[in-house]
Amino acid sequence: MKINRLMLFLASLMFFVQCDSPHFYQQQESTKNNWNKSDALNFDFEIKDSTGVYDIFLLTRNNNEYEYSNLYLFTEMKFPTGEVFTDTLQYFLAYQDGEWIGDGGKLKELFLLYRENISLKDTGKYELKVRHGMRDENLIGIEDISLIVDKVKSNEEAE
Repeated sequence: MKINRLMLFLASLMFFVQCDSPHFYQQQESTKNNWNKSDALNFDFEIKDSTGVYDIFLLTRNNNEYEYSNLYLFTEMKFPTGEVFTDTLQYFLAYQDGEWIGDGGKLKELFLLYRENISLKDTGKYELKVRHGMRDENLIGIEDISLIVDKVKSNEEAE
């Protein structure tokens, strides 16, 4: 009986305790190691503070089946106002000698800067769609991509 109460207490405590993420927002989308050119990875996040400044990253995880040293991405960012910003990005995942740039063993993880010190002046929901821009119809070797949004600390906050 005491064990059941203890387990109930611990389960309740875990429910109310929240782990703090170092990121303002983070979401991972799997490509299932077979990313079709027409399949967009969709990320939605909400901004409530229109005075904040943010850094936005894409975190890629690739395995050794990935045949290329670079990765082209097509992005489409939709602002709460309905305005859409599109971009074509190229990131290098390997050095010229073929060695992977990222950290890890069989899976290489690499932070890719998407936007730095960006003011998101409109409060509301932001949507980011990411498609690969490689020549292959189905891209093998990219396991998943995460969107990470970090709020940049002002000089006053950093002290």
